[in-house]
Amino acid sequence: MISGLFRALLLGAVGVLSVASPASALGTRIYQVTMSGAQEVPPVVTAGTGFCTVTLDDVTGAVSVSGSFSGLTSTATAAHIHGPAPAGAIAGILVTLTETGGTSGNVSGSGTLSPANITNLLNGLTYINVHTTINGGGEIRGQITQEVPALPWQWMAVLAVVAMAGGAFVLTRRSPLAAA
Repeated sequence: MISGLFRALLLGAVGVLSVASPASALGTRIYQVTMSGAQEVPPVVTAGTGFCTVTLDDVTGAVSVSGSFSGLTSTATAAHIHGPAPAGAIAGILVTLTETGGTSGNVSGSGTLSPANITNLLNGLTYINVHTTINGGGEIRGQITQEVPALPWQWMAVLAVVAMAGGAFVLTRRSPLAAA
């Protein structure tokens, strides 16, 4: 009975920690990017806004973008990941994205970053912007800096303890006939 309980607790802990491990430890990083005209260089007065999720594999350099925009002053004509540049500066195109829709729509795309540009993205030196007919240099922009936080180790530990306690409870409640 004790060895079965120990085995169940150990397997439960390994399972919980495997599922709960932070994505960034596995080479995948996820960023949430909010875009506005105020972040453009120079700033653009617009009601336009956008939001994108950027996923980076910091081992291979594979990067993908998925998001939306709305309220632009004119039709979207292009969207890109640019870098390297801090907030308040401009830079060249790293990845060309696809935009659909007119003044509201979606932006998506993927590409592969060089090792130097992986480092630039990790250091907050890349941005996404959406260009429009009226604002050819870009109407809305968002710096890629806000990584989605991984599950803190304290919460992973709590989750593991709860899972192990649940497993122990189930094992202690099993009938002797079911164990035979």
